[in-house]
This record gives sequence, C-alpha cells and structure tokens, in this order.
Amino acid sequence: MIVHGDRAWCPSCPRVGVLDDSAEDITQREADRRHALSLLNSALTHKDEKRAQDQAIIDEMEARMGQLIQTQGCPNCGGTMYKTIETDENGNPTNESQYVCGGCGHVA
Repeated sequence: MIVHGDRAWCPSCPRVGVLDDSAEDITQREADRRHALSLLNSALTHKDEKRAQDQAIIDEMEARMGQLIQTQGCPNCGGTMYKTIETDENGNPTNESQYVCGGCGHVA
C-alpha cells in the first residue's frame, strides 16, 4: 500500500481510499469511478460516430451542390456549426456564409 497525505492506494490496482475508509467505501468509490469512465467512453464513442455521419452528409452535399461545407464545434452547445463556401466550376471559392450551429442556431 502506498500512502500520500490522507490517501492510500494499492500499486497493483486503481483503487484509492482515504485512510479511514471501510472496504465497502473503497469498493463503492471504485464502482463509481468505473461507472463515470463508462459514461465518458460512451459519450466519446457517440461523438466520433456523429462526426463520421456528419462528414458523410457533408461529402455528399458538396458533390451535389458545387459548394464546400466547413464545420467547427459550437461554443454554446458543443454541437456542429456549418458554413457553406460557393465555388466556381474550377473549385475556387466565390462566396461564403457565416457558421451556423445545427443544434442551437448560434451564428459566428
């Protein structure tokens, strides 16, 4: 067991406890930690899948419309903001819009 201040942990596992914790307290803390990591992993996986879906839609729209579509994260809601850039027949930009969030409507 390694002790630092009022905390103690086992060097061979991720469990951490306060020195006066019971075994049940430590077990519950570890269960809470694992649950939090599971939720975080789920959220990150969903975000990666959503980005892949968004990119597929963007690629299809660009091919159909003669426009480039750029994206960035929304500072308000964390959603995806879109901006269109019209192009000429050679793919050179001719006009562009502002970024608009598909989630909350924020404009930048």
